[in-house]
Amino acid sequence: MFLSTTSNLHTLFKILTVALLSSLPSLLFADRNRLLDDPSQSEQQRRQHSLSLNGEHAFITPGLGDVRSPCPALNTLANHGYINRSGKGISASSLISALTSIYHLSSPFAATLVAGGVLCCGNIGKGISLDALAQHNKIEHDASLVHDNALSGAKFAPTQVNLTLVDELLRTYPGGMGINELAQARMQREMSMFKEKRLYLNAFHEEIGHGEAALMWLLMKDATNVVNAKTLRQFLGKETFPSTYTIPDEEISLQKAKEVSAEVGNMMKKVKTSIV
Repeated sequence: MFLSTTSNLHTLFKILTVALLSSLPSLLFADRNRLLDDPSQSEQQRRQHSLSLNGEHAFITPGLGDVRSPCPALNTLANHGYINRSGKGISASSLISALTSIYHLSSPFAATLVAGGVLCCGNIGKGISLDALAQHNKIEHDASLVHDNALSGAKFAPTQVNLTLVDELLRTYPGGMGINELAQARMQREMSMFKEKRLYLNAFHEEIGHGEAALMWLLMKDATNVVNAKTLRQFLGKETFPSTYTIPDEEISLQKAKEVSAEVGNMMKKVKTSIV
């Protein structure tokens, strides 16, 4: 049964986080500590040093047998070798390490996301494979900005990016996307979903959709608070780090993500009202 309120969703994530943390007491931050273990460097310097898009972290498209998820942020980490390039058997500790060191999510926020993913779609002992996150209507949902909706009765949703949707997004927003534009685009995709399936997203997946848009904005926005068109094509279309990507200076907390997610949701309500 899906949860119908934001408060219940947050409660679920708290429960999942406690369960995961209690299962991984010694491993949780081991990988991250190895990345950031030089006391002579500032936090910002360590984070900048840890990000490389060359050598072992050069972009490589998925090979035969590799798997990917519906999430561009996770796929990008795999495509650059910050988590297993195969996309398989990713431990909770390595995923938390990548989210905190490469995207600068706070440790509690990263643990919350990983807890939800592992306990809903993976295995606490064995970790998670990215394709497991495509299980339809668990965490994954229809009305993605750049993925097709799941076929009727399908257990898994598509993980391949629909480049036509990417092109449409860039034609509609050639100047890039701020929070308002992301809200508009999400509303358009939800309306398209209704036309295709005669269904709306439930409250649980609406919240996830708001959060995804908010997190992309927090990760990829430029100095003008816009995710520019080039970044959109690289991150959403090619699932690679933009050449201009820098690790966010400010740590992204769960509270901050909730605030921006609420902004997206409120703006979507305004867009819906103007359409109706």
